[in-house]
Amino acid sequence: MRFSGFFVLFTILFFCSSSLAQPYFQWNDSVEVKADGTLLRNPWAGGLNFIQASNIDLDLDGVSDLFIFDRTGNKVRTFLNKGSSNTVDYKYDPRYESRFPPMHDWALLVDYNCDNKEDIFTSSGGGFAIYKNISTIVNGLQFELVTMLQHTNYNPGSNTLAPLYILPIDIPSFSDIDNDGDLDVITFTSSSNYIQYHQNQSMELYGLCDSLVFEIKNRCWGYISESSLSNNYTLFDTCSGNISNPGIVESNTGERENAHQGGCSLCMDLDGDNDKDLIVGDVSYTNLTMFTNGGTPSAGSFVSKDAVFPVNNGAAAQVSLPVFPCAYAVDVNSDGMKDLIVSPNSANISENFNSVLYYQNVGSMAMPAFQLQQDNFLQSNMIELSEGAYPVFFDYNNDGLKDLFVGNYGYYISSGFGFQTKIALFKNTGTAAVPQFTLITRDYANLSSLGINNMVPAFGDMDADGDSDMIIGGYDGKLHYFENTAAVSDSAVFVLTQSSFKNSANRTIDVGDFAAPQIVDVDGDQKNDLVVGSRNGKLAYYHHTGSASAAIPSMDSVSHYWGNVKVTRPGYFVGYSYPFVFKQNGSTKLLVGQESGRLSLFDNIDGNINGVFALTDSAYQDIFQGTRTSPCGADINNDGLMDLIVGNYEGGLSFYKGSANNPLSLQGVNDAVLWDVLYYPNPANSVLSVKIKNHSSKKYLLNIYNTMGQQVYSQRIYSDLWTVNASELPQGVYICRLSEIDANSRVLATKVKRIVIQH
Repeated sequence: MRFSGFFVLFTILFFCSSSLAQPYFQWNDSVEVKADGTLLRNPWAGGLNFIQASNIDLDLDGVSDLFIFDRTGNKVRTFLNKGSSNTVDYKYDPRYESRFPPMHDWALLVDYNCDNKEDIFTSSGGGFAIYKNISTIVNGLQFELVTMLQHTNYNPGSNTLAPLYILPIDIPSFSDIDNDGDLDVITFTSSSNYIQYHQNQSMELYGLCDSLVFEIKNRCWGYISESSLSNNYTLFDTCSGNISNPGIVESNTGERENAHQGGCSLCMDLDGDNDKDLIVGDVSYTNLTMFTNGGTPSAGSFVSKDAVFPVNNGAAAQVSLPVFPCAYAVDVNSDGMKDLIVSPNSANISENFNSVLYYQNVGSMAMPAFQLQQDNFLQSNMIELSEGAYPVFFDYNNDGLKDLFVGNYGYYISSGFGFQTKIALFKNTGTAAVPQFTLITRDYANLSSLGINNMVPAFGDMDADGDSDMIIGGYDGKLHYFENTAAVSDSAVFVLTQSSFKNSANRTIDVGDFAAPQIVDVDGDQKNDLVVGSRNGKLAYYHHTGSASAAIPSMDSVSHYWGNVKVTRPGYFVGYSYPFVFKQNGSTKLLVGQESGRLSLFDNIDGNINGVFALTDSAYQDIFQGTRTSPCGADINNDGLMDLIVGNYEGGLSFYKGSANNPLSLQGVNDAVLWDVLYYPNPANSVLSVKIKNHSSKKYLLNIYNTMGQQVYSQRIYSDLWTVNASELPQGVYICRLSEIDANSRVLATKVKRIVIQH
């Protein structure tokens, strides 16, 4: 099992200058952000695009919280419920995200074993995997793999099992269809436009609900079929090859040859008659369709359809959300009744700004009635820039405070299925010690009118006149140069001086696709150079040659594979590299955002500009933000430590505060010691061995911390070999801190390493 995205973030030496102390970074929400006159509740929650929502008690306090899975980057985001009955108040808390396994495409939380703890159902290999919730007060939120690929019996009586197939683009419904107490599955068929009902045999076989034994009970559940040309459905379909009495299934599949394109389903009893009705969303369409079940729990038959849902269930208007809206039953306002969350299921081709609709159930549990409360649920309380977020600090008004500019891929435009790219300005309206950002405009200087797609801004003095100019990278891999024509002490005024910025040979600079520039003096010659990321995952380096004061700087290409840096994942051709070059203790370092959602750190740059850089960490501080990370750093609170902001493709930002005090620092108190420590096996199962090399009869203290910073083990060690009973620790990632101590328990030196416990 692979673990990722841990809340406690591990330290690497990361300095702004030689005088700064050694910081580490931890997600933090202390920096206030205002938008439209409102103080945002969760400004640094990272943005949302195309989400799936479920209830779960994250902190085990008996109150249902919110689990959000965004199809953009397969990112989990967790929100604690701070409200009371009939109030909505969620606080983003990423500590719980690392407790979930890696997931992709879709993830729904449903209690299958009747222990009142939501389990995980998630896409896996053309079907779905299941993880059981084994959380306890002592160990906190935890999950245990049950199966990586759930099977079903497609031909009852044959005892032949096959994976219960679900298209990755589909979202199934997990619901007790026959009201017998166990969890059944409703999903579209893979090769036709029928809906299948897979019955869980747990109650029938064992009289308990805690098993997962499925067999198909109806290949045309409810006797409806979808048109192969539209999202229109036929009621009372004869379902050729199906059976007349649901519950007795013949071996012939009877499926039509129509190609199912994608759909999502949600089963709820909407009319209080004790059987499950059906809400369906369809790829390429903007509406939800509701089917009324006029049959019985064991023999469903849909007798009417409503293509303007939920108008006839209390709403003033139907769902109209381009494209592929899907509904999720979630108790949002803690009143004990299921509300609806609706969001698109088509990544990159649908609404990405107001894309989370909250319909409150103002009826009852038996007879729900839904009224739209907002179309930007959770999004309204966070920095939300639609799709893509590329942050950079720049004091545009020369007040001594670092302001925040954020480019993006674009806001969805329903007409023509296009996007409008903008650069947002968040002015620093705080103080030097207490920053606060206020959204001034989403379209700085009306730059969207230039028609540059996927704008990535960079700032720096390119003409040696004492103020910062601007370069914008675009979707097409080209750069655009804007000269700052304002007086040095005035607010910046940028004038487009050269579109499709050219090099010294008068050739257009072009890095392929998705140019992500940084203006930085790489070689220390007091002239700013260009480092440019791109879709291919490599970096291009352009050296500033000629006169430092030329109105249009002269740039020479040094390399389009600078430092041999390439951040593509194995098996992928894209990397979406985003560079951030900085100084650490006087030494040049390079942090690179990427498609994987991770950050990579490189050094061995000084004196080696034309050589191969050293990759020192491919998962820098275990920061994981979904996909296409974009880092930028600065000391924004004047404490002498660099802070870090990371953008992502969900259109949001995450703030990581720099700190000099980290008990879990991977940097030891004194690395210039002769002894070292080895932990094995790693991952460990039942026993973890601790081998101290060059022991020399010293005394040591071993402390082990979990990823929430809690100490879970402490022991003095006097020999060169020690064993830890790892079976008593829940599986996960831990920090082992071994300290050499004197007779007065004073720490003389420390070695800190990561281990994994995996049972």
